[in-house]
Amino acid sequence: MRWLLFLHVLSVAFWLGGTATLYVLYRKSLRLAPGDGAAVAYDTTRSVVKGILNPAALLVLFTGIFMLMQLGLVGQSKPFWLTFMEQFGGLVALISAGLLTWQLRRFDTAASAEERSRRWRALNRTIAWIAAGIAVTIFVVALRL
Repeated sequence: MRWLLFLHVLSVAFWLGGTATLYVLYRKSLRLAPGDGAAVAYDTTRSVVKGILNPAALLVLFTGIFMLMQLGLVGQSKPFWLTFMEQFGGLVALISAGLLTWQLRRFDTAASAEERSRRWRALNRTIAWIAAGIAVTIFVVALRL
């Protein structure tokens, strides 16, 4: 069980760290001219989302569910912080994996430079909201509210 907890916490760290890194990359990309590395910033974002954020989010979700099942807490009354982590944190993980993948696909199909710019902003706004959701979940769990 302890190895599951370690994997869960490690995945949360990668998930939150990845979102923070992508936010910094986005802010840096705004200073570049469209041809001066914006494509590299997007390719890096795609690699981080598909290679780190999505697997980490799903690993957080599955290890959390598995730990709840091992403890026999599925369907049982739990403290607020644990219920919040289970429900809100699980929702953030599902939104992270699903919505970011969908937004990456929409970015790839953008017809114009203006549309690509708009979708790039939307993708990074979503990443920021996901990071906020992760941080709120960590806050509630850390304080055991």
